[in-house]
Amino acid sequence: MTKVVDDEFWRQLWVNDQIGFHESEVHPTLKKYIAELTAGQEKCRIFVPLCGKSEDMKWLADQGHTVVGAELSALAIQDFFKENKVEFTSSPMEGVSDADLYKSKDDSIHLYKANIFDLKRDMIGEFDCIWDRASLDALLREDIQKYADHMRSLLKPKGRCLLETVEFDQSKANGPPFSTPANVVEKLYAEGWEIKPLQVTDGMNDQWRSRGVDNVTGKTTLLTKK
Repeated sequence: MTKVVDDEFWRQLWVNDQIGFHESEVHPTLKKYIAELTAGQEKCRIFVPLCGKSEDMKWLADQGHTVVGAELSALAIQDFFKENKVEFTSSPMEGVSDADLYKSKDDSIHLYKANIFDLKRDMIGEFDCIWDRASLDALLREDIQKYADHMRSLLKPKGRCLLETVEFDQSKANGPPFSTPANVVEKLYAEGWEIKPLQVTDGMNDQWRSRGVDNVTGKTTLLTKK
């Protein structure tokens, strides 16, 4: 039976606690390249697409940045605030059906429960930076050009995106996550971006082995909006 990867698919992963993609620590790539992402600037406005309950968001806020995330699962968002002991409020989002805004009491973290494509620049503002940890890998391949263009629409001129992707033999494991080779990244971001590869890492772990994959390459790319 073909797996249907839609909004409800992702919500059910959280309900069923099938969240092997969640990392309980701040991502080392983010720590390593935070200066490149922010261009050394303080108090940036940073967007985290498909954010889940990522520990990266609390870490970024603790560095003095304002963090805005997009996530389909209300459970993931609520878990983020509760597990980090951050007081928050929530309210329905105007102009978007079945969408809510969760805000930390200190206003440093705003998380939108919504489909990311419904979040337009005139609703959520523009950003200095985007931290994309495997969000591109999670999307259906027919949606990735739309996604890349959407991310560009949310960035300020000269804004930066730190992109973390994986590459593997897609024939050995169905997505998501999907393999995103370097040539795909180059094609997606060919128009209106400066592309700078930063690092290549060995992405193998037990989760990949259990899926029958024997070689995974992690790639980090810095994208700058022209």
